[in-house]
Amino acid sequence: MKKVDYIIVGQGLAGTILTQTLFKKGCSVLVIDDAALSSASKVAAGLYNPIVFKRLVKSWLADDLLPYMDSFYPEMEKLLETKFYNHKRIFKPFSEEQEKTRWIKKTEEPIGQYMSKIIYREDLNGIVFNTLGISEVLHAGNLDTNIFLNAFRAFLNNNNLLIEEKFDQEKLLIHSNLVSYRDYSATKIIFCEGYKSLENPFFKWLPFKLTKGETLIIKLSGGHVIPTEIVINKAVFILPLGNNTYKVGATYEWEDLSENPTDKGKSELTEKLTKVLKVPFEIIDHQAGVRPTVTDRRPIIGLHPVHPELAIFNGLGTKGVMLAPYFANQFADFLLCGAPFNNEVNIDRFKSA
Repeated sequence: MKKVDYIIVGQGLAGTILTQTLFKKGCSVLVIDDAALSSASKVAAGLYNPIVFKRLVKSWLADDLLPYMDSFYPEMEKLLETKFYNHKRIFKPFSEEQEKTRWIKKTEEPIGQYMSKIIYREDLNGIVFNTLGISEVLHAGNLDTNIFLNAFRAFLNNNNLLIEEKFDQEKLLIHSNLVSYRDYSATKIIFCEGYKSLENPFFKWLPFKLTKGETLIIKLSGGHVIPTEIVINKAVFILPLGNNTYKVGATYEWEDLSENPTDKGKSELTEKLTKVLKVPFEIIDHQAGVRPTVTDRRPIIGLHPVHPELAIFNGLGTKGVMLAPYFANQFADFLLCGAPFNNEVNIDRFKSA
């Protein structure tokens, strides 16, 4: 039987980042993932933004998360010899005068380090409605999740560190201080399955509150182009993908949790788009994914309360690009030397549930 330190199930954003974090700390890791299974990570725009627009407050732990991101992702680009981490200018057109007044006031508070004090009057060469002005989020951008995940998958394959199959619970054997799966044994198996954790008999008791999100891929008509370094955010985000194509999103749906795009989602995004864009657009693709969100909007990280050989790293939700590097480092230190990690993400908070 082949021995590794850890087996990780799932190669979405969470599984990929935790795997690389453990590699950096000298651990051996085997990843099990079925590429045919869809993942919210593959559909996501990968935007990171230190501001919560609705309340104009800092995103949770933004001051701590951003330095980890700015170190982790560029290191991954060097390792994988691929570009996927992009700093962007998030432009925020104001919808009402009160919103603009509040923005200007907030720039004088601690959150102001992430908010431009400049109010732009431009409409990006006639592309965007701008009656009240546009300001800008600082220290924002996106991770091209598809390029990132595919590049890391190739790295795993090249190093024989990936089993490409749907994880079979019946092949998992739990021993004292050890697990085995097929021809491998490990000190722990870590589940990074996204919303599929609801099908995992060991973790389906956790209070996931799944959220379906739909996005569109559009093309602007008439030769209009939004600069690649700019993301528009007003009710929807408009993220340039290159070749005059743009990802637009996203919806939030809590009832229909299928992974199928819907006419309802398409109509909602289209209606919002027409209030942002002055120019016609063509829809060239429509995607959907299910986010592994949790009732208290915090990740779920830690060991199974009965079987400490089993662990989970999940529930990163819409802020996964920001959260994953920081908490993967905390969790890895916990696994390796018992270092404490943030109680707000610790699975122990649900033990009495």
